[in-house]
Amino acid sequence: MDLVLLRLSALGDILRVLPAWANLHQAFPEARCRAVVEDRHAFLLDPLPWLEPVVVRRKRLSNPFTALGELKRVAKLVRDSSTSLDFHGILKAALIPRLAAIPERWGDGVTKEFGGFLQTHPMAFRHQTRYSQALGLADAFGRSRGVAGLSKFHPTLKNVPLPDPGTIWSQQRKPRVVLVPGASRRGAIKRWPLHHWITLVRQLRDRCDLRWSLGPEEEELRGWLPETTGVAALPRLGFWQLASALRQADRVIAPDTGLLHLAVVLGVPVLGLYGSSDPVVAGLPEGAGRILRTGIACAPCRERACQRRQCMEELSPDFVFAVLLEGAAKES
Repeated sequence: MDLVLLRLSALGDILRVLPAWANLHQAFPEARCRAVVEDRHAFLLDPLPWLEPVVVRRKRLSNPFTALGELKRVAKLVRDSSTSLDFHGILKAALIPRLAAIPERWGDGVTKEFGGFLQTHPMAFRHQTRYSQALGLADAFGRSRGVAGLSKFHPTLKNVPLPDPGTIWSQQRKPRVVLVPGASRRGAIKRWPLHHWITLVRQLRDRCDLRWSLGPEEEELRGWLPETTGVAALPRLGFWQLASALRQADRVIAPDTGLLHLAVVLGVPVLGLYGSSDPVVAGLPEGAGRILRTGIACAPCRERACQRRQCMEELSPDFVFAVLLEGAAKES
C-alpha cells in the first residue's frame, strides 16, 4: 500500500494531523507513507522516519506564474500511488493527486475553492476540532480496509527520540510550567495581554518552576521580561531541542499557537488562552488540556484587525491561576 498524505501548511495544522498519520502507520505498518508538505515545514517530519517527505517549494507555489508547474512537478513524484488522503482541502492540495492521476482520492470534509470536487471519496463536513477532522479521515479510510479504531488521539511525539536541550530546569520539586506569551505577527490578535502574564507570574512564582518560551518574534521581550519578572527564559534552541524542553514540563500555558499544539502532540497538558479562536475548530483532543475563554458575544471572530481585544483582556489572571491550581490538585 502506498499512501500520499497531504497537508501543505501551516506549522500548527501539520502538528494537528500527525496523530492521524501515526494511526495510519500503526494500522498499516507495511504501507509507504509519503507526506506532501511545504519546504518551510518539512522539518516537522524529522522525528518520524516512517514518513517520507515530498516537498513543495512554497515560493513557486505562491507565484501564479509558477504554481501550476510546481504542482505538476510534485504530482510526478507521487504518480505511482493508488491512494491519497487530503488533510488540507484547498484547491492546490487537491490538484496534486488529481494531476498525478491517483485513482482513490480521499478528503476530510473541509474544502475550499471547490477542492472537494477533485476528490473521489469526500467525507461529509462536520463542525469539529482539526484533530477530530484528521482522525476521522484516517478512521474512515481504515474502515474501508476493514480496520477500525483509528479515530483515537495519541500524543504522537511523546516517546520519540529528541535532541537534548541541556539543563533547563532547577532541582526544586515544584511543578514545571512553560509560559508562551507570543504568537506570530499574523496571529498577533491571539496574544494574551502582557500585563496579565506578569500578574500571573507573581501568583505562580513561589508555587511553580516557571520558564518563559520566547521565540524570534519576542526578542525584545527577552531583553527585559526575565529580569523584570524574575523568571528565566528558555535559551535560544532549535525547534526539536525546544520540543524536548517542553516535554520535560508539567504544563504549558499558551494562546492558540503552534507551540500550544506542539505541547499537545508531545503529551504535555496545556491551558489554552483563547479569544478570537474558535474553541471547537481550534480545540484540543479529549484529555490534552483545557481551553480558557471569556465567552463574550463577539468571540470567536478571527478578526485579525480587531483593536479592542476585549476577549483576551477580560480573561483574567485570577481565573487562569485558579484553573491551574485546580488541575494541579486533581493530579496530586
